[in-house]
Amino acid sequence: MIIVWLAALGASIVVALLIAFMYIAARGKRPALDVVARWALRLWVFNFVLELLILYFAMPALTGPYLGGQWLLFPLLLTGALAIFGGSFAQARSTLDSFTERMNSGVGFQLNAGRRGPYRRPPVVDERRPRGSAPLSSAFAGGAAIALVVIVSLVVNGLITIGTTWFDPNAKALAAIPQITTASKQTPLPKTDVDHIVLVSSGVAAYLGQQVLASGGNNLGSTYHTEQQEYTLQSVKKHLYWVAPLVYNNVFANLGHFESPGFVAVDAEDPNATPQLHVNYHMRYLPDALLNQELLRHVYLSGYTNGNLADPTLEVDDNWTPYFTVSLMQPSRGFTGDVVSEVLLVDAQSGAITPYAPHDVPAFVDRIIPADTVAQYLTWWGRYSNAPWFNPSGSGQQAPALNDQGQPELVYNSVDKPVWLLPMTSSAASDNSSTGIVLFDTRANHGTFYPLTGLGVTSNVRTTFESNPANIKNYTVANLQLYQIYNEPTWVATFVQQQTSFGENFQAVGLVDARHLSGANVIMRADKSDALAGYAQWLASQPENGGVIAPTGQSVTITGKVQRVSAATESGSTVYSMLIAGQTRIFKAGVTLNPELPLVQPGDQVRVTFLDTGLSVVTLTQFDDLSIHVAAPTPAATAAGTP
Repeated sequence: MIIVWLAALGASIVVALLIAFMYIAARGKRPALDVVARWALRLWVFNFVLELLILYFAMPALTGPYLGGQWLLFPLLLTGALAIFGGSFAQARSTLDSFTERMNSGVGFQLNAGRRGPYRRPPVVDERRPRGSAPLSSAFAGGAAIALVVIVSLVVNGLITIGTTWFDPNAKALAAIPQITTASKQTPLPKTDVDHIVLVSSGVAAYLGQQVLASGGNNLGSTYHTEQQEYTLQSVKKHLYWVAPLVYNNVFANLGHFESPGFVAVDAEDPNATPQLHVNYHMRYLPDALLNQELLRHVYLSGYTNGNLADPTLEVDDNWTPYFTVSLMQPSRGFTGDVVSEVLLVDAQSGAITPYAPHDVPAFVDRIIPADTVAQYLTWWGRYSNAPWFNPSGSGQQAPALNDQGQPELVYNSVDKPVWLLPMTSSAASDNSSTGIVLFDTRANHGTFYPLTGLGVTSNVRTTFESNPANIKNYTVANLQLYQIYNEPTWVATFVQQQTSFGENFQAVGLVDARHLSGANVIMRADKSDALAGYAQWLASQPENGGVIAPTGQSVTITGKVQRVSAATESGSTVYSMLIAGQTRIFKAGVTLNPELPLVQPGDQVRVTFLDTGLSVVTLTQFDDLSIHVAAPTPAATAAGTP
């Protein structure tokens, strides 16, 4: 096991330093070799055990300054303290006893026959160090070791930090770690595929996932559960899911079951879809397991000690085979500036680890750049790329507007191309509008800055959704995501109701134009199709000249013959898709738009209205089947003799 020889090497380095300090203090008076050997052996054994425990439980990253040896400072500190007392716990106890006795037998005062004067008690024990227990200069060696730790920790490490992060050249180097390209001011955000908008929050996924544990009839909930923070948004077979492993309820469940049967997959696009319980697996390595089954410890003990093991994430391939991805991070500037050097793909069942260069990671892996790393990158970039290091005024600085968890949002504009999305604001704490939007690649160290100013961001967005007049039950807002819908930057939110026990319940979906945040502008509907239709109608109703909004799409009405029509369930509501002769688009409409929709057949002549934004799939705002003629109701006949 790698930590055994690392502990042996570390113990040898620490003891060698103590021996060197001891001989320096001896001043040419060589101590007896047998005394030095016994003293050094005691220190080595102490260090070996201590460092084995540190390596096993703390798993320090052996990288950075000092060739990764900075983790030895703590063992050196403790060993120095032990050396001061003779190099063993028994000797330390003897020395403390001698010190206590000396204090008790010091100079005192006594009244004797009216005469007052000092006296000294005879020593009860011999306070001299037992012969041969330790070299005479061992105390000096221990003090020198402690002094070395203090100097390195405070002075050398401080100089390294200053030399790699302070002043303008270092600030510019930190800002350049993320490779950011700036788009032109006329470049819009990438178009969003509205068929794959995330409507399910992680809280809703956790609530649904926990419920499905009882559906298999084998009482899995008595042993396993899912954690909300472990639900990972990902694309599987070109559909978005929240996926989380079944983890042990407690230590005793882990001790009685050395593997997890599988994981839960919750549909992220449809809150009414039934969660999927994937079992009959043998997942032995999990982030919450004990001892060697703990995922990161398994990776560390397998030899991956030369970096920070970050962001363990459960990802499944298109065959639903579970893997964990771990990013191996190494600092690029002193102690900071972590970059991904390797991506480790861990088979959750066998524990087999396959390392990949970042550009060679299999396509089913959605993300390898950790969210916390992206947040740090964009903090440096916003602070220093266009402003000096010393800048008390904050002029020219930007800051990322992070979500409630202090992270960027994971956004799928298309189902197989996720990005980290971070709105940027000015350095003013009170600023609730954007200076631009950064879309950062989840699989590579580069992003694009779109200088879209004036978009509402931060807590102002949440307040806007929660204050809309339709939210009469005061539902909570979750899962805020910025999309490009109908060529307009649009905030999409999920309205939820908190559960007293666990997670959240889905209630509605809301959309609002990101440029004009107002509760009155929020479109709040029970399902996505109605919300999109309402949003399209709202955009089309805004005056293009002299009004507050100039929509990028025009309201278009066409008449044609239906070629094909099909119904499907989306977000718990029936949605009709149709092709119209002479048109290249697919037209979609929710059943609530018009009661004629269930009666539409191929060959019917229809008139439809939609917002033309250039998308190949559009949501109708009006629909009329001209082939269906519904007569006006006949007045009821009056009773005979009634005037």
